[in-house]
Amino acid sequence: MQLSSEQKKILIGTLLGDAHLEKNGHNVRLRIDHTEKQKNYLKWKYSEFSNFTPSSPRLIKTIDKRSDNVYKRWHFSTYSIDIFNSYWKLFYKDKIKIIPKNIIKLLNSPLSLAVWYMDDGYKRNDCNALRLSTDSFKLEEQKILQKCLEKNFNIRSTLHKKRDSWNIYIPSLEATKFCRIIKPYIISGMEYKISLTP
Repeated sequence: MQLSSEQKKILIGTLLGDAHLEKNGHNVRLRIDHTEKQKNYLKWKYSEFSNFTPSSPRLIKTIDKRSDNVYKRWHFSTYSIDIFNSYWKLFYKDKIKIIPKNIIKLLNSPLSLAVWYMDDGYKRNDCNALRLSTDSFKLEEQKILQKCLEKNFNIRSTLHKKRDSWNIYIPSLEATKFCRIIKPYIISGMEYKISLTP
């Protein structure tokens, strides 16, 4: 079995966002987790990768012992199979997620961009500017992502300091263009992420 063209595009987007690859012996599996609020979004991802998964999504509850608060998340994992091995080599170094040097060739589809944004993007409350939570990536990696956004999608961005890290900031003037590109691929229930104010 091989990944379809659509599966590859979704995989690229979600690896830039919330998804993780896990090495299990010689092969690799894809792990997807989302909050209860994003249950339908996770189920959409599951439907896209169901031919590679051993079981349907399940609800996981975690109790914070300090506050007794219950946190719910939805989860599924694929089989550990060789088709994910090449993505592990691209996106991981010493078991830490990185930005591949050839990301400009990989991130060139509006579907990938939409998945990345649904995973890790949000609109500011005080204006129409958007942020991509790229905090976990190094500053130089984020600059590569900026170049990719500009070259492949004509989206200009800046880098904003957020506490001790940086993330990609898409100003209001560019946000309208960004949302227009990804809107056809936004999953039902995730529209709030692109609901810009007039």
